Amino acid sequence: MTDFDDTDTTQENGTGRRDFLSTAAKLGGGAALLSFAGTGVAAADGHESDDGPTDVDILNYALTLEHLEYAFYRDALEHFDERHFEGVGSPGDRVFNSPRPRYGTYQRFEEIRDHEGEHVDVIAATIEDLGGTPVEEAEYDFPYENVAEFVTLAATIENIGVSAYAGAAPMIQNSDVLSAALSIHSVEARHAGYLNLHELRLPYPDAFDPVRTMDEVTEIASGFIVE
Repeated sequence: MTDFDDTDTTQENGTGRRDFLSTAAKLGGGAALLSFAGTGVAAADGHESDDGPTDVDILNYALTLEHLEYAFYRDALEHFDERHFEGVGSPGDRVFNSPRPRYGTYQRFEEIRDHEGEHVDVIAATIEDLGGTPVEEAEYDFPYENVAEFVTLAATIENIGVSAYAGAAPMIQNSDVLSAALSIHSVEARHAGYLNLHELRLPYPDAFDPVRTMDEVTEIASGFIVE
C-alpha cells in the first residue's frame, strides 16, 4: 500500500516536460498524455513550449486526478448508504453531537461526489476548447473495506488534491484557465477541511498548505491505478 505522508513537502514545482509526461503515463489515460511528447503542443497563447507542460498538459493532469476522485466517491456511495454514514458508530455519529449535521453526513458526501463529477466535465470541455484530447477515466483499486476506512482515505485524497493544484497552478499560462483552476482548488480545500473534521483534526491546516509537484502526486495516485 502506498505510504501517504501528509507532512509539508513544499518544493520547487517546475518539472521537465518529458519527465512529467513519462510519469503521468502511470495514471491511466497515459496514451493521450504521451501523445503530446515531442509534438510541441501549442499553449493557450498559441506558442509552443518545450520547457515545461503546456496548459493542456496541466489540465489533463488535473482531469486525471478529478477522474480518480469522482470514481472514488461514486463507487463508494453505490456500496454504502445513509445508515453506514449516520447510524450508531458511524462517521457522522462519531464526529457530530447534534442530529442535524450528523444526519446530513451522507448528503455531504453526495455533494462532494457531484462536485468532482462537475470538475471532470468542465475540465474535459476546457481541454477540448483548447484543441486537446481529454484523458479517459482509468480502472482503480481503492484500499478500504468499510466506511470508516473510506472516510480516512477520502481525507488523504482531498488533502493531496489541494497540494496538487497548488503545485501546478503557477505553471498555467492562460489567465482564464488559471482562474478556473483556482476556483476548483478552493472547493477541494473545503472538501479537505470537512473531511479533516471526520478525522478529528482541525479543518484548517497551518498558515501555509504543503505544495506537491506533479511527479510527487503522480507517484501517489499511481498506487490506486490497476495496471
